[in-house]
Amino acid sequence: MKIGVMDGVLAAPWSELFDEAARLGFDGVELDLRPETYLETEIWSEAGRRALRERSQRSGVEIASVCMDGVAGLMTKQDTHDEGVRALADLRRHCDDLGAGIILFPMIKQADQSEEEVFAVWRDSLRAAFEESSGSRAAVGMESVGRVGRSADQALAVIEAVASPFLGVYYDVGNADYQGFDPISEIEKLGEHIVQIHVKEIGAEMGEGKLDFPAIFATIKSVGYDGYLVLETESGDDPAANALRNRDFVKKLL
Repeated sequence: MKIGVMDGVLAAPWSELFDEAARLGFDGVELDLRPETYLETEIWSEAGRRALRERSQRSGVEIASVCMDGVAGLMTKQDTHDEGVRALADLRRHCDDLGAGIILFPMIKQADQSEEEVFAVWRDSLRAAFEESSGSRAAVGMESVGRVGRSADQALAVIEAVASPFLGVYYDVGNADYQGFDPISEIEKLGEHIVQIHVKEIGAEMGEGKLDFPAIFATIKSVGYDGYLVLETESGDDPAANALRNRDFVKKLL
C-alpha cells in the first residue's frame, strides 16, 4: 500500500504541494476541488494539467486522486444538475490526462430530499456521466459524508443500480465511526468495491482515540486492498509536523 495526503492537510498551494509531499515522504497527493472555483483550477486547462504532471514527475509524487468536494452536490440541485453531470464526465477525462485513477465523489444530498429521491439522482446522474465519458478509465469512489452517513449497503445498492465497473467506494474510516457505522464490518462487506481509503479519526489524533487502527488495517489487508491510504487529518498550527506524525503512524501499521 501507498500513503497519500490531501492538499489541505499540508496547507500548501498546488505549486508547492508536490515538493512538500516529497520532502515529507508521501507517495501521492489528493487534489481537492471546490464548486465555486473548480473551473478555474489547473485541472481544467491543458496547460494546467501539463504543469501538474511536470511537478508530479519532478518530485516523484503521484496524483493519487481528485476530490470533487461540493462539486458533486451540483448534481442534486435542479438548476445545476446538468453542470454536475458534465463536471464529473469532464473530470474523468482530465484524470486520464493527469494519470490520476481515482475520483472522490461525496454522497451529498439536499436537506429536502428523501433517501429515495437522492438515490434516484445519484443513479441517473452517475449513469449519465459514465455514458458521456465512456472512453475514460478513471474510477469514481463514493464517500459517505456528513452527520447522517450512507451505509455500505446503501453504497452497494447504488453500485448495483449504476452497473459500471468504474464505480466503487472511497471508504473513510473516520467518517464511518462518526456516523455510527463499524469500519471493520463495512470494509469486509465492501471488499473489492473499495477503490481508495481516507484515514483519520474525528475528534482525536490517530492512535489516541477510540478507533482500533491495528484491527482496521488488518481488515483492509484481509480484503485484498493494496491502494492508497490517504490522510485527511487536521493540519493544525504546524501542518508539516502533524502530517509527518500521522504518516509515521500509518507506516508503522503497514
